[in-house]
Amino acid sequence: MQTISVKHGTYNVHKKLCYRELSESAVGWLVGWFLDKHKLSDTCVLVNLQISKQLDCWGTCHEGDNDDYIVNVATDQSIRDFLATLMHELVHVLQWERGTWEGDGEEEAEKKQYKLADKFWKEGML
Repeated sequence: MQTISVKHGTYNVHKKLCYRELSESAVGWLVGWFLDKHKLSDTCVLVNLQISKQLDCWGTCHEGDNDDYIVNVATDQSIRDFLATLMHELVHVLQWERGTWEGDGEEEAEKKQYKLADKFWKEGML
């Protein structure tokens, strides 16, 4: 069985919603499913929650050291958009894990972000 580690980095939010717990649940749900399906190695995702002014965008993702990934997501957006942004960035994690994507991977991430967010919501993972 694969291990998914969710580490929390910067946590700079000013709302009462539990973004940290929501992020941990969403990362575990999507990355866990993908790792299990493709029999891949353990994965660590560091999640930084910030406001969009600090990021200058809604979200980013990049590879870190030691086969881990760093995801930054802005929290000053609606809950559905927050989840979709997180899913968008996690699609990039999946692209790196499977080693395939077309172009910069944005088309696939944009196509899947709301579908995955809605599926996560409908499955009662909140």
